[in-house]
Amino acid sequence: MADSAQARTYPEELFSIALALFATIFAPLYIWWTGGWGNPENHLYWTVPVWTGLIYLIIQMVFLLQSASQIRALGVLDSVVAILPLVAGLVMLSLNIVDSSNFKYTAYQHNSIAVLIVVSAAEFLLTIWIRFVVNRRTIGLGGGN
Repeated sequence: MADSAQARTYPEELFSIALALFATIFAPLYIWWTGGWGNPENHLYWTVPVWTGLIYLIIQMVFLLQSASQIRALGVLDSVVAILPLVAGLVMLSLNIVDSSNFKYTAYQHNSIAVLIVVSAAEFLLTIWIRFVVNRRTIGLGGGN
């Protein structure tokens, strides 16, 4: 039987983890897929990454605030997975800087990468800040009295 002090992952943390993993996979695929677009003439297309990033950040903050408002042990996995979209964006940017002959991005793709980096960095920093500063809680690794 599981010990009551054992770390658990709660539904809102699972949704947050799933969304971060989805963003880690989908955002680079979207950026790669839009490579053939060049620079879209319709200005509405330029807002797609920005609004998608904003909606992603809002949803993540709702999940984060829901999980942080409860009195229980915090999961570490959510905080670790929150950095994955940021890493994906930084890797894409690094590939462009190091090997620009093979990774030539259009201005639209650069815009999408910038949105990915800014939004995922904000989500990661807010996750760490809300969990460990606002709540003044640390990670529970063992059973306490």
